[in-house]
Amino acid sequence: MNVQNPILAIDYGTKRIGLAISDSKGVIASPLEVLRRTKNRDVEDILEDILLVVEEYRVKTILIGKPQIFKEEYKYSVRKIDKFAKKLTDITNLPVIFQDESYSTNQSQNMLLSLGQNIKSSRKKIDMISATMFLQEFLNSNYKDDEKSD
Repeated sequence: MNVQNPILAIDYGTKRIGLAISDSKGVIASPLEVLRRTKNRDVEDILEDILLVVEEYRVKTILIGKPQIFKEEYKYSVRKIDKFAKKLTDITNLPVIFQDESYSTNQSQNMLLSLGQNIKSSRKKIDMISATMFLQEFLNSNYKDDEKSD
């Protein structure tokens, strides 16, 4: 898979959307921000915000976290993510790929707890950290794959 950098990672949620970005070499993932959906900010507003991030960081690939369908309720989430990804592809003309993020939220919560942070007050950070974690996981596996092909 020929993935170009930088990569924008998106942890899509119905209320919060966490963003993370890779460096231009595709080695390090860094948290960016969390976009919030409210009564006054719908998906179209979020897409516009993401488009600005794409332009600012000169993003070449978009990585969206997608849970595996372990439970029936995940089917609904996966459909929403697919719909969102389609809109994103339409407005950015960038390749969108998916990464399993089934446990990224739990890992993010555990990391914050280990740092002595309260989960309730850190909710906003969790989505951003989740995006960073599955992006770093993707970068690590991609880097290893590149080494094998050398």
